Amino acid sequence: MGIGHQAAELIQIEVFFLLMAWIAVILRLHIRLFIVKAFGWDDGWMLFAQLMHTLNSTCAIGGALTGTGRLMKDLTPGSMMMALRFWWVCYFAYCLSMIGAKISVGLSLLRYTPITQKLFRCITHVVIYTSVVMGMIYGLLAMFQCSPVDYFWTRALGAKGTCISMDIIIAFTYAMSAIFAICDFSFALLPVFLIKGLNMSRNQKFALIPILSMACIASSAVLVRLAYVPTFRDPEFLFATVPIAIWSEVEMSLAITAGSLPTLRPLYKIVAKKFSWKTSFFSAQKSGHASKATLTVGGSALSRKQSDYTSCSESERKIVTVDSEDYVLQNQGPMIGAKLMGITQTTHIHVDLEQGGKI
Repeated sequence: MGIGHQAAELIQIEVFFLLMAWIAVILRLHIRLFIVKAFGWDDGWMLFAQLMHTLNSTCAIGGALTGTGRLMKDLTPGSMMMALRFWWVCYFAYCLSMIGAKISVGLSLLRYTPITQKLFRCITHVVIYTSVVMGMIYGLLAMFQCSPVDYFWTRALGAKGTCISMDIIIAFTYAMSAIFAICDFSFALLPVFLIKGLNMSRNQKFALIPILSMACIASSAVLVRLAYVPTFRDPEFLFATVPIAIWSEVEMSLAITAGSLPTLRPLYKIVAKKFSWKTSFFSAQKSGHASKATLTVGGSALSRKQSDYTSCSESERKIVTVDSEDYVLQNQGPMIGAKLMGITQTTHIHVDLEQGGKI
């Protein structure tokens, strides 16, 4: 007998979203290690999240091949036991993956938050700690919901043991989902208030906010999954809980991929330069005044604008060049070995006079 439609669908989704997340993480690591050369704790935690995501996806695929997505009457006791064992591992791997992703996003926000912004830094730390505590509580509860622990899967063979009420698991699933969603939206709103006070043009601020807020995309999968949480108590557990497995996979993949996208800006600049694309967010052309602005996020972010002003008269000619560089420097916490913190601006003014000119 085949694995069934639901199991096949689960495998396809797992493979697609796992590969998508790995592409984002590999590009992130390449940029951070070899281009900007600023590998930080946020990158390490995102790699950890992806490794746990890989473990979860591997077990989900293993479960689909052995029994997940099929009815009990179509399974042997041995197949059912293997599928339940895979499900048990998925519980904790999911929690560890989401914890790692949220720590990474939080540390990335701290990277761009000046040390003088104590309120924003405090809120970010609270969100990180809340995510970690809730994720660990749920993971431990799911792992030790049965006594002995292996009764979770050996009950398919008629072993003896006890498990806590599934209503408790459902209640904690709702609580964890709500807290994770709140944390995601908090990470989405914090950049809005942070960037508001930066020395940037309004257009640059509007362009930067969605980039730093992308990590909240994963919360959409959390909200969709809430509708399927009651299936935990369904007697046909392996068949009924496939949607939960699918949306958990989508959540992990989106959290890791979206959390890595802000760091890929340097790669876009390299590709754009190679193909002669326009790499600036905005540009303006005025009479006697040309300016351009480019903005890079991820790693040591850099915003640079250069304007050349030329004024002429019968007796003099002078060229004044103004270079203004805004650097978003690494904070000590998120980046290993960083010395500079916060956001600084450096302005260089060069004045060249032709022979016979005067100021």
